[in-house]
Amino acid sequence: MRFRAGLIIGGAVGYVLGARAGRERYDQIVQATKKLREHPAVAQLTDQAVGLIDAGRHVIAGGLSAGGRGLRAVAEDDRSHRRTS
Repeated sequence: MRFRAGLIIGGAVGYVLGARAGRERYDQIVQATKKLREHPAVAQLTDQAVGLIDAGRHVIAGGLSAGGRGLRAVAEDDRSHRRTS
C-alpha cells in the first residue's frame, strides 16, 4: 500500500512540475490537492503517519542514548510505558 501511495504522489508531483498545460490546469491541480488534503480519511492517515514517525524517532533517540542496551531493550521499555499510561 505504501508503494502505491508513493507512486501516486510521485506521479502527481511529476505531472504538476512537468505539465505544459498552462496556469489554468496547474490551478485545477492545486485546488484538487487542497481538497484531497482536507478529506477526513486523508487527515486521519496523516495523523497516523506523524504518530508513527514520532514513535520511531523516540525509539531511535532512546537507543542512541542507551549505549549498550540497544534498540530492542528501548523499544520494549517504550511499549511497557505505553501500557501504563
